[in-house]
Formats: sequence, structure tokens, C-alpha cells
Amino acid sequence: MRHVKVMLLAGAGIVAAGLLLVTQPGTKPPARLDAHRLTGDVSSGQLRRVLEAADVIDTTVPKAELIAEGKHLFRDPALYQDGLSCQGCHTEGGANADLGTQVHPTSAGDFVGPRDPPALWGVGDTAPYLWTGSAPDLEGLLTRLIRNFFKDGNPTGERVAALAAYLRSLEPPVSSFDLGTMSSAALRGQRLFQGKAGCISCHSGPLLTDNRLHNTLVPQVPGANDPGAANPPHSFNTPQLRDVANTAPYMHNGVFTTLRQVVEFYDKTASTAPLNLTDQEMNDLVAYLNAL
Repeated sequence: MRHVKVMLLAGAGIVAAGLLLVTQPGTKPPARLDAHRLTGDVSSGQLRRVLEAADVIDTTVPKAELIAEGKHLFRDPALYQDGLSCQGCHTEGGANADLGTQVHPTSAGDFVGPRDPPALWGVGDTAPYLWTGSAPDLEGLLTRLIRNFFKDGNPTGERVAALAAYLRSLEPPVSSFDLGTMSSAALRGQRLFQGKAGCISCHSGPLLTDNRLHNTLVPQVPGANDPGAANPPHSFNTPQLRDVANTAPYMHNGVFTTLRQVVEFYDKTASTAPLNLTDQEMNDLVAYLNAL
């Protein structure tokens, strides 16, 4: 069974809080979603009842049936208040590279700046959720998502169990990493990833994430003041790296547009820097990341 990090927002990607502007290059003015609703309006009693019902359904309804229904709930824009389904940001479970970032505008109690919607591969294994790790479990997050973004606001146990089953079925696309056919450059990059570059200290396991929050000194985009999580201060969830080549832009705020920029950041500027990588070593690391 698989989970993903960072979190899922119906039609808006994964964010922690605030009013989001879903920016799509070359389109009309962006849609708006009030992400503060994600964690509100569900009483502890209602949440308990929904989760208990979802647990019963998960153990009694055939898994294939749940996955099929969850896929429908994930995709159907007619179910959502703003006509923006989960599929709109997480196309086929991946990250929609054409979407852009979700930008929090200036508003009381909110930060200013973009958040990048990640892919949902392995979502069942990457709790906690949202970039700040503020959602500890997938079913609880889905309960609030349905309550606050579906037109009828009805988070039934059936819906929660179905969506959770579908999300847990989302495995990364098969790559040369899986097939054992990585190039010589990628194999050198893998050794660097596990050794000199030290990437594996945070990006470990099958999905290459430690499921923890870190402050690696990712730069703010111009004009942003995104505080990140409170503990550790200014930290963000470690993203899983499978299919990372197809999930640009990178980091929680999309500040880097290429994997080479990410590698250069960790080599020269991040909290782990300097790594003193050569130009060839950086190319090899990028080759490995492209193979994932």
C-alpha cells in the first residue's frame, strides 16, 4: 500500500494554507481556491465517524471496486465546487507540468508566495502530508478535502475509502532505474547520490524520501515570505524523487526549473554545501535523477 507526501488538494495541488491562485501560462485569469478550508469545518466527532466507516469499507469491499470508484472521484470535475478536480493538478497521478504553481496572495494571516504541486506516486508511503507536514494521515486529509471542496460537502466513509484506495494504487512509472538499465553516467550518479553528494541522507528508501521535514535553505522567490513549518523552523517536507524528471519546477516553491539547478544549489548554497562536485559529477547526478 502506498501514500504520498505532501498532500493532495482537490483541484489545487498540495499546499498548506491560504488563498491560492492556480496559474496556468497562457490562460485566462487563474481560478481561486481558499485552502484554509482544507483543515476546517470537520468536527472531531464527524472525523472519527467517517474514519471508522472508511476502515470498515476498506476491509469489506473488494479493492478493485474501491479503486475504480476512487478514480472516478479523483477525476470528475462535476463533483467539485470550482470544477477543478484532483486530476487537474495531478494528471494520472503525476504532477501537471503545464499547471505552474499555486500562489498565495497577500491576505490576513497568510504568507505570500508559490507552492508547487508534486506528483502523487507512492502517496500511501509518504506521510505526513502537505509541504509543511501538517496533515498526519491520508484518510483524515481526504475527509477534509471532500467536506470543503466537493459541491455537496459530504465526506462519507465510502468516498474516503475509495479515494484512499485509488491514491494508494498510484505507483511510479517503470523507468531504467526499475529495469536495471541505467546508463554509465546514471550509475556514476547513483554512487555520488549515495556517497559524496550525501543525497541519500534525506532521500532514502524505495521512494527516495525520509518522510521528514528539513530546512535546506531553499531560496524564496522574489517577493515571497513563505515561512514553511514551525518545527523545525522554516522546514519543508522531503519530496519523493520517483519520476522527478517529469515534475518540474522543483522545490516547494518551484524556484528551480531544471534538475541541474537543483544539483548546483545543493553543491554550492544549501545547508549541506559545499559538496565540491565537479562539473562531470553534477552531470552524472542529473543523469541519475533523470533515470528515476
